[in-house]
Amino acid sequence: MTKKPRRRPFVMLNRLPLLAVLFFPGITAASSEPGTATVQGAVLSQNTASVLADAFEQSAQLWRRDAIAYARLPSRDDIGQILTTYGLDAAGKPVPVSQQDIVQESVVVRDMQPLVGAVYHEYLMTKTAWFEQYGMMPDTLSFHSYQSLRQVQVLTVDAQLVSALGSLDGKSVEIKTSDFPALIDADQDAETALSTVTLMLGDRVTDAGEVIAIDTLQQLYSLQGDLPQI
Repeated sequence: MTKKPRRRPFVMLNRLPLLAVLFFPGITAASSEPGTATVQGAVLSQNTASVLADAFEQSAQLWRRDAIAYARLPSRDDIGQILTTYGLDAAGKPVPVSQQDIVQESVVVRDMQPLVGAVYHEYLMTKTAWFEQYGMMPDTLSFHSYQSLRQVQVLTVDAQLVSALGSLDGKSVEIKTSDFPALIDADQDAETALSTVTLMLGDRVTDAGEVIAIDTLQQLYSLQGDLPQI
């Protein structure tokens, strides 16, 4: 009697993924767990932060704010009083816009030019904020002028940068503000941590994620040169 050859079992290869899902749902579930997305997001954020750090280190320029202000320390009689800050209304007349309590840690600041007549725009800053901005603490009870020492790192957004940041169209990219170098190690509230910024080709952006118009940059800041190479 002639033996019939054994036939190999017929397997529908194109059905295997479906069968695996039906009979072994745990295999595919692992890839869609929330933890996986969180890890992927963290990795993308780290890559973005690294790209930005390298770009600022290699190509950023240093600009100094040109602001000059008058400032003085509060007198004993000032402590506990209220300082009214004035602005101008639509008709160009001075109107109160805010009020602040003067305390021991206050610095009274006045703009160089009056709003109108003898009415100035005056406001309060903390001694810490003033020192960070101007680098010298007022030591008199009368107004003296101070030059701002605030400096910012500014980077011009080019095609190479938006591409490295994962742009889909090569013209713009949206990234988390918290990935910028100045904010990496800073304490951030929930709103700051979740905020984003859209970078377009030609934008000027600071190391804190603030986009500055070129006109504003040239009017309010002076170019100090390229950042020193480390």
